[in-house]
Amino acid sequence: MEAAWICGPEFDYGENAVGYYADHRDHVLSARFELASAPAAAELSIAVLGFADVRINGQRLGVELLGAWTNPTKTIYYDVLDVTSLLVAGENRIEVELGNGWYNPSPLTLFGKYNLRQRLVEVGTPAFQAELVADGEQVLATGEDWSCELGNRVFNNIYLGERVDFTLAPEASEARAVPAPAGEPLACPVPPCRRFEAYEPVSATPLGEGTLYDFGIMVTGTVELELAAAAGTAVRVSYAEALDEKGDPCYDTNYAGLVGLRVPTGDIVPGGEGGPSTGLEQDVIVCGEGTSSFTGLFSTHSFRYAYLEGAPAEAVVSFRAHSVHTDLAAAGQMRFDHPFYQQLYDAALLTKLNNVHGLWEDCARERLGYGGDMVALSHSNFMAFNCGDLIVRTLRAFRDDQTAAGGVPETAPYMGIQSNGTGQGEGPILWQLAYPYLAVQAIRYYGLRDEVSVEWPYIKKLLDYLLGWDPEELASHCLGDHGSVQTVGAFGSGTPDKEFVGWCSILWMAQLGAELERLMGDDQGYAEKVAQLKPQIVERFAREDGSFGDGTQTSYAFAGALGLADAKRMADALAARIAEQDGLMLTGIFGTMHAYELLHAHGHDREVEAWLLRRGEPSFSHMLANGSGAIAEEFYTKLSSLNHAMFTSYLQWMYQALGGIAVAADAVAADHVIVDPYFSPELDGCACAYDGASGRVEVSWRRRADASIALNVRTEGNVRAVISGRVAALPDVTITKNGTQLQ
Repeated sequence: MEAAWICGPEFDYGENAVGYYADHRDHVLSARFELASAPAAAELSIAVLGFADVRINGQRLGVELLGAWTNPTKTIYYDVLDVTSLLVAGENRIEVELGNGWYNPSPLTLFGKYNLRQRLVEVGTPAFQAELVADGEQVLATGEDWSCELGNRVFNNIYLGERVDFTLAPEASEARAVPAPAGEPLACPVPPCRRFEAYEPVSATPLGEGTLYDFGIMVTGTVELELAAAAGTAVRVSYAEALDEKGDPCYDTNYAGLVGLRVPTGDIVPGGEGGPSTGLEQDVIVCGEGTSSFTGLFSTHSFRYAYLEGAPAEAVVSFRAHSVHTDLAAAGQMRFDHPFYQQLYDAALLTKLNNVHGLWEDCARERLGYGGDMVALSHSNFMAFNCGDLIVRTLRAFRDDQTAAGGVPETAPYMGIQSNGTGQGEGPILWQLAYPYLAVQAIRYYGLRDEVSVEWPYIKKLLDYLLGWDPEELASHCLGDHGSVQTVGAFGSGTPDKEFVGWCSILWMAQLGAELERLMGDDQGYAEKVAQLKPQIVERFAREDGSFGDGTQTSYAFAGALGLADAKRMADALAARIAEQDGLMLTGIFGTMHAYELLHAHGHDREVEAWLLRRGEPSFSHMLANGSGAIAEEFYTKLSSLNHAMFTSYLQWMYQALGGIAVAADAVAADHVIVDPYFSPELDGCACAYDGASGRVEVSWRRRADASIALNVRTEGNVRAVISGRVAALPDVTITKNGTQLQ
């Protein structure tokens, strides 16, 4: 891109950046240019450190949160946006309003200890680089000849929200050119964030000195608010995922970085020097003359409820919420004749999309790309959406922050957290596992062999580093099967079979290495490492009754999935354990992922179904009883996020079992699909479709009046659908494939 990097005047927040929270007017840079005629095609290429909102001739581009979070010393992404329809013959004007994003974070101490201004590799005043090409010719590029004004957005932060003062008139300033960041410029592989559904409040209730608005569904996004109040009136909008027992907004579940939350020890999580007492998600609007129209630009919120203070309800001309997330294309589609299954399915999709903004995030109060969550949710994510571009970006992020020793961080991009990691800048082993795991799935689902070959030398460095440890020491750097229902209570510590899971994680890492060396045609000895580890683990953890470790559900799931014992025997034992334990699945996020696969493969779908349809607490029905339509982080604690995709891996089982579609383990670009439906007695039928990289597969089944089953399979493109022997052997099932009856 032949253009300068430009920004407004440098922000000065004082010592330790404690002045960050005061008013600092944002920067709006603009330029005018002439076109002899309206172009047939025009593209704007733009790279941003921070966030940018772009308007051409007064119209927004229709993208949100423009500016990818990266390690800017390694990678800088630019977006290429079609702006043809916004340009006219004659004079045109482009305006770029800059927001702080991840490049200019607050000194708020996430979890009471992680100050992003100290932890991120580079922070500074937001800047951007852009060029506009119309009909193949550059007509505009950024430079010091651009104009700069100080805007009326006096505060913006990814977590805490925005403040806009409409009493402020634009103030002339000066654009300045800055050195280009060191990172390699690349076209962003991930589609931009956009606005999707718009929600009107379903109720507005007077509460205290304000009005409580209920949008009826869990939204992650921004709001548009039009106010008719006297100039200088300060209106505060605070966002909550739930109400407390008294019907007041409860902010505990989405305090940024937990700041202000009272934890079980009785301590309140601090926000750091100069920081707010709570990490409240809040927008503040100071009204101007006449009608003031606020649009959130640089901070999304997670909320069902919005509490508006400072103006009477009659001053609100309009108020709507907009869902904002990455523009992911749908891959799978399912329809049920069972209301709760449909509710579960819809809740998984909603929660997943609520937490994708250029990367797989966990929840609004953290917004971090945890490797462990990526692994646990991989199959459910890839069946639901086209995630190939996200994988490419994520692999690059792990590589960018790989340590000199070879380890990779807990989160991608890295922000300082390293819970029980193997070293400085390195995560626990199941979180580091995401790097090779996603590489395998990139080939399996999307055929991205060339992209994985670029990562292969770095993945080998990781594998050689970790597999070179003494297994006993490495196994101790494991967080275990995180999120198990067994860890009852707020922020419950301890996970089932933690030592056994640690050893299994090493084996899993070696197995991924063996699979990648096969796919890459590059023998590195990882298969031999697998052969060495298996007997070590069996000798150390096998028990006389056939179980492993502590005999938990997690141990059966891991042992069966990783081939430490006969998979059917482990599946049978796991199903029996679930039945013995009141139908509860007590596995954490990794064990649950393995359990869904293992139980379906060996005919124990009824146990999974009983868990998914379970009533009372703990259960998904109890989790969804609040009516917000989103899945929570955990089953018991009231302090966990209520908008967190961690346990939405059940979508994987829905596609494989109820829908009957699973991408085979030996597939490349999803060219081999196994059709193996579970004909649930709870359903009269099910329709499922999957648009994979090699073609489309449709599977539908219905129960006839005589209780026999009609199964229909249809394929398009280069995908091969193989009907499982188990289904083919059923005498009461009639199978039709691509219009031909097979039996």
